[in-house]
Amino acid sequence: MIIKEQFKKYKAGWTRSFLEGISQDEHGNLLPWMTYPAIEFLQKYLTKKHDVFEFGCGASTIFFAQKVKKVYGVETNQKWLDLINDKLQSLDLTAQIELMENGIDNKNYEIFPQKFEKKFDIIVIDSLKRFLCAQHAVNFIKDDGIIILDDSQRENYKKIFEFFAKNGFEKRDFLGIEPGKLKMKNTTVFFNLGV
Repeated sequence: MIIKEQFKKYKAGWTRSFLEGISQDEHGNLLPWMTYPAIEFLQKYLTKKHDVFEFGCGASTIFFAQKVKKVYGVETNQKWLDLINDKLQSLDLTAQIELMENGIDNKNYEIFPQKFEKKFDIIVIDSLKRFLCAQHAVNFIKDDGIIILDDSQRENYKKIFEFFAKNGFEKRDFLGIEPGKLKMKNTTVFFNLGV
């Protein structure tokens, strides 16, 4: 039922995403490759006061750069980073995304946010070493910040949920489909309760 309802509601953007191979709405505006309910939440939640850090860049980088004060992040694929930087430039947007090609082996990957010497309003975990990134993200999030875990339906992410619960975070699941795909998935937002 959820799949049919969401597909019907977002059919034009879903179809465009499917045909062009990148997450977008019906007008071609790039969207995070997250569930539609999570995208709806972010469209209402984000403000120009927010600083975002992303573990892994993509269409979400463009989406965030249009809506927040500044986007920071780390990416492990040079070609992908070049594509995103080209898209940012074409839209007259900026983001500070840095390359770390050996991210899987580099222990600095999961602590990369510390490089910017600040705490973030939003941290997105949608790339490598998600449990380690989650463990360290709590050190870099503001007291009223949120941490987003995409594809959170995966069985091996239970320990991430347990970790956040032990550290005073409340969760909200956004179950649904994502642009261009019909498989059900989950995007979870963890709210820092400042504990």
